[in-house]
Amino acid sequence: MTIGSSDSSGGAGIQGDIKAMASIGCYATTVIVGVTAQNTRGVTDRFTVPVPVVLAQLDAVSSDIVIDAIKIGTTWSAHHVTAVAEWLTGRSVPIVVDPVMVSAAGAALGDPDAVTAVRRLLLPLATIVTPNLEEARLLTGLPGATPRQAAEHLVGSGVSAAIVTCGGPAGGEWYADASSSHEIPRPGHRTGAEHGAGCAHSALITGLLAQGMDACAAAEVATSRAAVAVRDGLRSIGQGVHPVDTLNLLRVSSS
Repeated sequence: MTIGSSDSSGGAGIQGDIKAMASIGCYATTVIVGVTAQNTRGVTDRFTVPVPVVLAQLDAVSSDIVIDAIKIGTTWSAHHVTAVAEWLTGRSVPIVVDPVMVSAAGAALGDPDAVTAVRRLLLPLATIVTPNLEEARLLTGLPGATPRQAAEHLVGSGVSAAIVTCGGPAGGEWYADASSSHEIPRPGHRTGAEHGAGCAHSALITGLLAQGMDACAAAEVATSRAAVAVRDGLRSIGQGVHPVDTLNLLRVSSS
Protein backbone atom coordinates (compact mmCIF):
# COMPACT_ATOMS: atom_id res chain seq x y z
CA MET A 1 0.00 0.00 0.00
CA THR A 2 1.18 3.51 -0.79
CA ILE A 3 -0.32 6.49 1.04
CA GLY A 4 0.40 9.82 -0.62
CA SER A 5 -0.46 12.32 -3.31
CA SER A 6 -1.31 12.11 -6.98
CA ASP A 7 1.13 13.56 -9.51
CA SER A 8 -0.82 14.45 -12.66
CA SER A 9 2.37 14.24 -14.75
CA GLY A 10 2.75 10.58 -13.74
CA GLY A 11 6.39 10.80 -12.72
CA ALA A 12 6.31 10.86 -8.93
CA GLY A 13 3.84 10.48 -6.07
CA ILE A 14 1.29 7.70 -6.17
CA GLN A 15 1.76 7.14 -9.90
CA GLY A 16 5.51 6.80 -9.52
CA ASP A 17 5.05 4.44 -6.58
CA ILE A 18 2.75 2.12 -8.55
CA LYS A 19 5.30 1.83 -11.35
CA ALA A 20 8.25 1.29 -9.02
CA MET A 21 6.43 -1.40 -7.05
CA ALA A 22 5.26 -3.10 -10.25
CA SER A 23 8.85 -3.15 -11.53
CA ILE A 24 9.77 -5.67 -8.83
CA GLY A 25 6.60 -7.73 -9.11
CA CYS A 26 4.47 -6.07 -6.44
CA TYR A 27 0.79 -5.16 -6.69
CA ALA A 28 0.17 -1.65 -5.33
CA THR A 29 -2.95 -0.46 -3.55
CA THR A 30 -3.32 3.29 -3.07
CA VAL A 31 -4.66 5.79 -0.57
CA ILE A 32 -4.83 9.34 -1.92
CA VAL A 33 -4.17 12.06 0.65
CA GLY A 34 -3.83 14.95 -1.80
CA VAL A 35 -4.04 15.82 -5.48
CA THR A 36 -1.50 18.01 -7.25
CA ALA A 37 -1.82 19.88 -10.53
CA GLN A 38 1.70 19.16 -11.69
CA ASN A 39 3.94 18.68 -14.69
CA THR A 40 7.68 18.21 -15.20
CA ARG A 41 8.21 21.96 -14.66
CA GLY A 42 6.60 22.09 -11.23
CA VAL A 43 3.45 22.09 -9.11
CA THR A 44 0.86 24.67 -10.15
CA ASP A 45 -1.78 23.85 -7.53
CA ARG A 46 -2.64 21.28 -4.88
CA PHE A 47 -5.80 20.08 -3.18
CA THR A 48 -6.20 18.22 0.09
CA VAL A 49 -8.38 15.12 0.43
CA PRO A 50 -10.49 15.31 3.62
CA VAL A 51 -9.34 13.09 6.49
CA PRO A 52 -12.59 11.00 6.55
CA VAL A 53 -12.03 10.16 2.86
CA VAL A 54 -8.45 9.08 3.61
CA LEU A 55 -9.66 6.82 6.41
CA ALA A 56 -12.42 5.40 4.21
CA GLN A 57 -9.81 4.40 1.63
CA LEU A 58 -7.63 2.77 4.29
CA ASP A 59 -10.54 0.79 5.69
CA ALA A 60 -11.88 -0.25 2.28
CA VAL A 61 -8.58 -1.61 1.01
CA SER A 62 -7.50 -3.33 4.24
CA SER A 63 -10.89 -5.03 4.70
CA ASP A 64 -10.46 -6.85 1.39
CA ILE A 65 -6.77 -7.11 0.47
CA VAL A 66 -3.85 -8.40 2.56
CA ILE A 67 -1.28 -5.63 2.91
CA ASP A 68 2.34 -6.83 3.14
CA ALA A 69 4.03 -3.41 3.55
CA ILE A 70 3.01 0.24 3.66
CA LYS A 71 4.68 3.37 2.35
CA ILE A 72 3.71 6.82 3.62
CA GLY A 73 4.69 9.73 1.39
CA THR A 74 3.20 13.22 1.43
CA THR A 75 1.01 13.69 4.52
CA TRP A 76 -0.12 17.33 3.97
CA SER A 77 -1.15 18.33 7.50
CA ALA A 78 -0.87 17.41 11.16
CA HIS A 79 -4.50 16.27 11.05
CA HIS A 80 -3.70 13.82 8.26
CA VAL A 81 -0.56 12.58 10.03
CA THR A 82 -2.47 12.01 13.26
CA ALA A 83 -5.28 10.10 11.54
CA VAL A 84 -2.91 7.89 9.52
CA ALA A 85 -0.69 7.22 12.54
CA GLU A 86 -3.67 6.17 14.66
CA TRP A 87 -4.84 3.83 11.88
CA LEU A 88 -1.36 2.31 11.56
CA THR A 89 -0.77 1.76 15.26
CA GLY A 90 -0.64 -1.93 16.12
CA ARG A 91 -0.38 -3.17 12.53
CA SER A 92 2.41 -5.71 12.18
CA VAL A 93 3.67 -4.97 8.67
CA PRO A 94 6.80 -3.10 7.54
CA ILE A 95 6.20 0.64 7.32
CA VAL A 96 8.32 2.99 5.20
CA VAL A 97 8.07 6.69 6.00
CA ASP A 98 9.22 8.94 3.16
CA PRO A 99 8.74 12.37 4.76
CA VAL A 100 8.14 14.50 1.67
CA MET A 101 8.65 17.89 3.29
CA VAL A 102 11.54 19.52 1.42
CA SER A 103 12.11 19.34 -2.32
CA ALA A 104 15.48 18.52 -3.81
CA ALA A 105 15.82 22.23 -4.51
CA GLY A 106 15.32 23.01 -0.81
CA ALA A 107 11.75 24.34 -0.92
CA ALA A 108 9.62 23.56 2.15
CA LEU A 109 6.53 21.52 1.28
CA GLY A 110 4.91 21.07 4.68
CA ASP A 111 3.85 23.26 7.59
CA PRO A 112 5.72 23.16 10.93
CA ASP A 113 2.85 21.37 12.70
CA ALA A 114 2.99 18.57 10.15
CA VAL A 115 6.75 18.21 10.62
CA THR A 116 6.27 17.93 14.38
CA ALA A 117 3.50 15.35 13.91
CA VAL A 118 5.65 13.25 11.56
CA ARG A 119 8.51 13.33 14.06
CA ARG A 120 6.30 12.48 17.05
CA LEU A 121 3.76 10.05 15.55
CA LEU A 122 5.07 8.45 12.35
CA LEU A 123 8.77 7.96 12.94
CA PRO A 124 8.27 5.62 15.93
CA LEU A 125 6.12 3.37 13.70
CA ALA A 126 8.62 3.23 10.84
CA THR A 127 10.59 0.15 9.87
CA ILE A 128 12.76 2.59 7.91
CA VAL A 129 12.60 6.32 7.25
CA THR A 130 13.93 7.68 3.92
CA PRO A 131 14.39 11.48 4.05
CA ASN A 132 16.56 13.51 1.74
CA LEU A 133 19.29 15.45 3.50
CA GLU A 134 17.27 18.64 3.99
CA GLU A 135 14.31 16.67 5.35
CA ALA A 136 16.64 14.78 7.69
CA ARG A 137 18.05 18.05 8.97
CA LEU A 138 14.51 19.32 9.55
CA LEU A 139 13.48 16.16 11.40
CA THR A 140 16.60 16.09 13.60
CA GLY A 141 16.78 19.82 14.24
CA LEU A 142 20.41 19.75 13.07
CA PRO A 143 20.68 22.24 10.18
CA GLY A 144 24.33 21.46 9.47
CA ALA A 145 24.20 17.67 9.84
CA THR A 146 26.00 15.43 7.38
CA PRO A 147 24.08 12.45 5.97
CA ARG A 148 25.85 10.18 8.46
CA GLN A 149 25.12 12.42 11.43
CA ALA A 150 21.47 12.79 10.44
CA ALA A 151 20.92 9.06 9.91
CA GLU A 152 22.62 8.15 13.19
CA HIS A 153 20.74 10.85 15.08
CA LEU A 154 17.41 9.55 13.77
CA VAL A 155 18.28 6.02 14.90
CA GLY A 156 19.50 7.34 18.25
CA SER A 157 16.17 9.08 18.75
CA GLY A 158 14.24 5.82 18.36
CA VAL A 159 13.86 5.23 14.61
CA SER A 160 14.51 1.57 13.70
CA ALA A 161 16.47 2.38 10.55
CA ALA A 162 17.16 5.41 8.36
CA ILE A 163 18.61 6.04 4.94
CA VAL A 164 19.41 9.65 4.12
CA THR A 165 19.39 10.27 0.39
CA CYS A 166 21.76 12.88 -0.94
CA GLY A 167 21.02 13.40 -4.61
CA GLY A 168 23.73 15.02 -6.67
CA PRO A 169 25.99 13.59 -9.34
CA ALA A 170 28.29 11.60 -7.07
CA GLY A 171 28.52 9.91 -3.70
CA GLY A 172 25.99 7.68 -2.02
CA GLU A 173 23.28 7.41 0.59
CA TRP A 174 23.92 6.90 4.29
CA TYR A 175 22.20 3.97 6.04
CA ALA A 176 22.00 3.42 9.79
CA ASP A 177 20.23 1.07 12.16
CA ALA A 178 20.92 -0.18 15.68
CA SER A 179 23.84 -2.37 14.57
CA SER A 180 25.17 -0.74 11.41
CA SER A 181 26.11 2.64 9.98
CA HIS A 182 27.57 2.85 6.49
CA GLU A 183 27.43 4.50 3.11
CA ILE A 184 25.53 2.79 0.30
CA PRO A 185 27.34 3.64 -2.95
CA ARG A 186 25.20 5.17 -5.65
CA PRO A 187 26.28 5.87 -9.23
CA GLY A 188 25.91 9.56 -10.01
CA HIS A 189 23.84 10.10 -13.16
CA ARG A 190 23.02 13.61 -14.35
CA THR A 191 20.56 12.90 -17.15
CA GLY A 192 17.93 15.56 -16.52
CA ALA A 193 15.53 12.71 -15.71
CA GLU A 194 15.36 12.78 -11.91
CA HIS A 195 11.64 13.50 -11.44
CA GLY A 196 10.28 10.82 -9.12
CA ALA A 197 13.67 9.39 -8.09
CA GLY A 198 13.02 9.78 -4.36
CA CYS A 199 9.52 8.34 -4.60
CA ALA A 200 10.83 5.39 -6.62
CA HIS A 201 13.55 4.75 -4.05
CA SER A 202 11.19 4.53 -1.08
CA ALA A 203 8.55 2.61 -3.07
CA LEU A 204 11.18 0.04 -4.09
CA ILE A 205 12.22 -0.35 -0.45
CA THR A 206 8.56 -0.91 0.46
CA GLY A 207 8.12 -3.59 -2.19
CA LEU A 208 11.33 -5.36 -1.20
CA LEU A 209 10.29 -5.37 2.47
CA ALA A 210 6.94 -6.83 1.39
CA GLN A 211 8.87 -9.63 -0.29
CA GLY A 212 10.71 -10.44 2.94
CA MET A 213 14.00 -8.58 2.52
CA ASP A 214 15.48 -6.88 5.59
CA ALA A 215 15.76 -3.09 5.76
CA CYS A 216 19.48 -2.84 5.02
CA ALA A 217 19.39 -5.16 2.01
CA ALA A 218 16.23 -3.47 0.71
CA ALA A 219 17.90 -0.05 0.96
CA GLU A 220 20.94 -1.27 -0.97
CA VAL A 221 18.93 -2.86 -3.78
CA ALA A 222 16.55 0.11 -4.01
CA THR A 223 19.43 2.58 -4.23
CA SER A 224 20.94 0.67 -7.15
CA ARG A 225 17.63 0.29 -9.00
CA ALA A 226 16.64 3.94 -8.49
CA ALA A 227 19.99 5.04 -9.91
CA VAL A 228 19.39 2.91 -13.01
CA ALA A 229 15.92 4.47 -13.37
CA VAL A 230 17.57 7.91 -13.46
CA ARG A 231 20.26 6.75 -15.89
CA ASP A 232 17.61 5.37 -18.24
CA GLY A 233 15.11 8.17 -17.59
CA LEU A 234 12.46 9.28 -20.06
CA ARG A 235 14.16 12.36 -21.49
CA SER A 236 11.56 12.77 -24.22
CA ILE A 237 8.77 13.30 -21.67
CA GLY A 238 8.08 16.90 -20.64
CA GLN A 239 10.01 20.15 -20.88
CA GLY A 240 11.30 20.33 -17.31
CA VAL A 241 12.83 17.64 -15.09
CA HIS A 242 12.06 14.45 -16.98
CA PRO A 243 10.67 11.37 -15.19
CA VAL A 244 12.69 8.36 -14.11
CA ASP A 245 11.95 5.05 -15.80
CA THR A 246 11.54 2.21 -13.32
CA LEU A 247 9.70 0.04 -15.86
CA ASN A 248 12.41 0.24 -18.53
CA LEU A 249 9.84 1.52 -21.00
CA LEU A 250 12.44 2.53 -23.58
CA ARG A 251 13.66 -1.05 -23.86
CA VAL A 252 10.09 -2.36 -24.13
CA SER A 253 9.11 0.17 -26.80
CA SER A 254 12.16 -0.63 -28.93
CA SER A 255 11.83 -4.41 -28.76
